[in-house]
Amino acid sequence: MKQTRTLKVGIIGLGAIGREVANRIETGKVGEAQLVSLLCRDKTKHIAMSEGQSEHFKSIITDDIDDFFAAKPDIVIEAAGQPSLKHYGELVLAKGIDLLVSSIGLFTDDQILGEFINTADQSGAKILLSTGALPAVDWMSAASLSEVNTIAITQTKPVASWKNTPAEEFVDLNSIEDSTCFFEGTARESANLFPKSSNISAMLALATIGLDETKVKLVADPTSDIMNTYIDFDSKVGKLQVNWQGVPSIANPSTSADVPLAIVKCIRNLSSSINYGA
Repeated sequence: MKQTRTLKVGIIGLGAIGREVANRIETGKVGEAQLVSLLCRDKTKHIAMSEGQSEHFKSIITDDIDDFFAAKPDIVIEAAGQPSLKHYGELVLAKGIDLLVSSIGLFTDDQILGEFINTADQSGAKILLSTGALPAVDWMSAASLSEVNTIAITQTKPVASWKNTPAEEFVDLNSIEDSTCFFEGTARESANLFPKSSNISAMLALATIGLDETKVKLVADPTSDIMNTYIDFDSKVGKLQVNWQGVPSIANPSTSADVPLAIVKCIRNLSSSINYGA
């Protein structure tokens, strides 16, 4: 009889996303998964931030990539942003380790995506793209196998979520009084300009009709403290309008609080005998 195998997980990045995922794995809330290594930029800093965590949790924090790989993870979760994904991603794949990506925006560069895929093909590893805050991706991805007429996404976020981003070059965030659209373009353009805020548009595009065909609007709303995403999908096999309202992460207002949970769901599926949303 085939035995259930515990999935050994390594995480790159201990920010708002990585730490939440790590905490859930460490406390046994992510199925048959074991946390084996945590890679960060400053080991001393993150150990100090981990007061109250188990000794095991603190002992697996490292800022050395060789130590990280020495733990022999079955899968590595990237939760550190595009620069870290670009720096470490192919190295993970070249070792035959599956890579779960949260910084989808890096793959708006076709050459980089192609290089990652080629490395995975050679080693036998898989690249898994986290859905993040994108709702209904399973249905839209399937429906995109038919003829698609249009896909458009509008992301509306509180002003605070756009602070310290290129949005400040498009609009004076401190002076707007009403909901203001400051960008219209393609998913490729939006994810390139807003790498920390628009992974959702890149994921939608890559899972459906492509980066240059998916239309994006970005909106700053000084009257709201929620994140609102509206998707209009029209295909030969059906139409879908999704209006999703989310809560900004307390640790990082540029991302939404549900992003770590999408990664948790993926790890649970991978480590379980049953997969929901295959």
